[in-house]
Amino acid sequence: MQNTMPLPALKLPAANLLAAKLAAAAGGSATSDTSGGTPAGASASVPFPVAVGNTWNYKITTGSESGTTVNKMTAVTPVAAGQQVTMLTTDHVGSVNGSAKETYLFHADGSIGYPLGSFSPGSGVTVTSNGIVWPPASVIASGKPSQSTLNISIKAAGQTLSTTAHVTVQGAGTATVTVPAGTYQTTVVLVTERLQIVGITASIQVKTWLAPDVGPVKELVNTNEGSATNVVADEELLSFTKG
Repeated sequence: MQNTMPLPALKLPAANLLAAKLAAAAGGSATSDTSGGTPAGASASVPFPVAVGNTWNYKITTGSESGTTVNKMTAVTPVAAGQQVTMLTTDHVGSVNGSAKETYLFHADGSIGYPLGSFSPGSGVTVTSNGIVWPPASVIASGKPSQSTLNISIKAAGQTLSTTAHVTVQGAGTATVTVPAGTYQTTVVLVTERLQIVGITASIQVKTWLAPDVGPVKELVNTNEGSATNVVADEELLSFTKG
């Protein structure tokens, strides 16, 4: 979902907003003690259909602004680790109008690697690793947390700042959710990022609802900075078109 979906969505639309808000971006890898040989994108993964042409159209609200973001799978390429998926994201939110490509990796064990956010040139943010990994569906269903440690470098006001973000990916059960596209029985995944920058401790939580044969249908992004909690973005599925 948008930079974000992420968030995810799996595209995380709020991630760009978080970059502006916290001057931070993240990427990395998670570890899991699972293994297996199930084909990537099959039932071992959380619900997220993989096919060229699959298109998700979302309504996104960020503060006082609203608009749409469209995610389209433009390529699915077999690789040694599983399937590499190219996603084209087009955003129309307030004054932001643009497109970007992101790469996801559906691993053979059912885990899914994805970028936390894409950032424009000159943002001053250096992504020092390439994404977060959602564990296989069995781990998500168990509620067992999967951990990532992310190294972040930020250039701002003539200074270079470094920090470490700690990310937890964890299943939060199932839920029925209604969005403009319909009502779905979903798997809920929480991604929580905790970091400290310029003396401020921040926590970012991305909650994603994923429906079988559809993928992400809703995403909610919250931030906690000091004692303040804010809703950064709310994204809901308008339509899903199979390729």
